[in-house]
Amino acid sequence: MALDYFVLVFLAAVGVYQIASIPAGLEGLWFFKHQKVQYLFGVLAVIGAFVWFYTDEERNIQPTVEGAQQLVLFLGAIIGAYVATALLASIIQAKLRSRGSKLVKGKQHDLGMETLKTTTLFGGILSSLRKTREDED
Repeated sequence: MALDYFVLVFLAAVGVYQIASIPAGLEGLWFFKHQKVQYLFGVLAVIGAFVWFYTDEERNIQPTVEGAQQLVLFLGAIIGAYVATALLASIIQAKLRSRGSKLVKGKQHDLGMETLKTTTLFGGILSSLRKTREDED
């Protein structure tokens, strides 16, 4: 039951991150280039996670998850979902950029969370590391 709960929250959180990144303009977290596809993926991830969780035939046989354990699983799943989203989006967008998309240059390292509007999480980290190295020289 604990693993099932973790997977439910993880998948739903990935979907929520995809949906929430659209109005926030955080293109660095997007899996897809088009907003409608992005939104559809997010909705399907959330709905699919809950459908899978509640239609499993053996749901009532397994022991329950205690409150403190549920909190740890929830926090671990949403943090893991963010890391997985950032990693996957960075990989996807790096492959798209290698096919000919233009690379956005600028002061991504100075903008904090705003970095994700112009680059991926790992692109922002690399930009910040380059800036640090340039400042040391």
